[in-house]
Amino acid sequence: MTMRYALLLRGVNVGTNNSLPMAELRALLTKLGCSDVQTYVQSGNAVFATELSATKLSAAVEHALERRMGRPIATTLRTREQLSAIVARNPFAQAASKPAFLCVTFLSHPPTKAELAPLAAKDFAPDLFKVTGTEIYSWHPNGQGRSPLAAALAKLPLRGAVTTRNWNTVKKLEQLLAE
Repeated sequence: MTMRYALLLRGVNVGTNNSLPMAELRALLTKLGCSDVQTYVQSGNAVFATELSATKLSAAVEHALERRMGRPIATTLRTREQLSAIVARNPFAQAASKPAFLCVTFLSHPPTKAELAPLAAKDFAPDLFKVTGTEIYSWHPNGQGRSPLAAALAKLPLRGAVTTRNWNTVKKLEQLLAE
């Protein structure tokens, strides 16, 4: 059965040693048997169709990327249904006046209380966050660059793949999956 996925990569095209042109990512995915491959912006976002299971697809993509990049690259996959549910569950829809300042951190594993302890130990107001399954929603009304919450999220000792996208990117990926 053919499934459509959004692929989110962590740590590509950030700094000079992490360059992965999106044309190469599209070619890599096509070589792995994916079809209708589209990329979005230069930060490692792709949508495509494949008959591979999520487990086999993740392993194949991570192996190919490690060969290409010379280091492991964390990958996160979400189906159209999963991404639509993430959009529908947005706990900050009323508060988030600037979509670029609303983020979703995608996790491969639900976080434990111990992993989230650094967030519980501090008040990040006016920033807000909410953990829902394998996503952490965060609202940074003054932007991510000056946000103590964004800095704390980046330092969390989380297991597995972790990557963050702003709301504009999340919505665009949902749109591309629906096409």
